[in-house]
Amino acid sequence: MQVKELMTPLSEYTTLGMDAKLSDVVVALESSKHRDILIVNENGNLKGVLTMTDILGMLEPSYKKLKEQDLAKDTLTNRYVADIFKEFGLWSNTLDELCEKGCDIKATDAMHVPEEVEYLDEEDNLEHGVHNYIVGSHQPLIVRKNGHVTGVLRLTDVFDEVKKRMVSCACEQ
Repeated sequence: MQVKELMTPLSEYTTLGMDAKLSDVVVALESSKHRDILIVNENGNLKGVLTMTDILGMLEPSYKKLKEQDLAKDTLTNRYVADIFKEFGLWSNTLDELCEKGCDIKATDAMHVPEEVEYLDEEDNLEHGVHNYIVGSHQPLIVRKNGHVTGVLRLTDVFDEVKKRMVSCACEQ
């Protein structure tokens, strides 16, 4: 199966302009069937992706300081995480206070700009997309044809396809 057979076309995805604020993003998500928003420039070219994790991380300003530290995965013990939580005063304001302040944050300040490794070609095999997700690519993966963004490959769609195939294999035995 090729990526283009499973991707969500760009025309079906929710997009907002570069001037959007997080309040615009959450309102758009209310009526979207997707869990993230694509940020595009005035020409409709993709500039970034805003996921639920990006939005939550942006509500607590201290995460910017935390991201500046080099956090090796093997150091993330429960004790270490608790110490970092305390040291940076994470979530010391109420969620209501942070959400109110978050409404005016620019979407471009919170969005993730996809790296080259987070792009797939429409003609790539689906296994390529599965591999990208397993090795830790940001979600969703962006799909291109001839260098132009044509769609999005969502983890949920990839998993649903794998699940369908596994169920089919199990039924044959």
